[in-house]
Amino acid sequence: MNVLCVCTGNICRSPMLTALLRDALAKEGLDLTVSGAGTATTDGVPPSPHAITAMYEIGVDVSELRSRQITPAIVAETDIFVALSVEHGVTLAFQYGVDPENILVPGAGIADPYGQDLATYRECRDQLIEALPQLVADIKEFL
Repeated sequence: MNVLCVCTGNICRSPMLTALLRDALAKEGLDLTVSGAGTATTDGVPPSPHAITAMYEIGVDVSELRSRQITPAIVAETDIFVALSVEHGVTLAFQYGVDPENILVPGAGIADPYGQDLATYRECRDQLIEALPQLVADIKEFL
């Protein structure tokens, strides 16, 4: 089963969540593939330096992840979508035809730290960590 974390550029929020969710699901004994994509990005861009630093501070390496633009082919191979904002969920549903039942949005969404300082990335990381238990529970329910 494939889980896709979706944000705009796939260089801030979704790479951080991809790494966190991979670890959290593995700890639950769930063998799921977790990856990320962006709604408006270029393929092959590394995570932002602040995203790498914020994750490194908690012992998680996201430096090897690379951005990719969401495509109909990626959508077709995905079972569960984690949209980092309501707007990303709307894009998935209306532009890509994803069933809203298959879209999860952590809380009311996670604010985009792009272009902000390291403290803002840390806040984003911490919001993602806080959202993990509910996301894991929702994914387990989906299974």
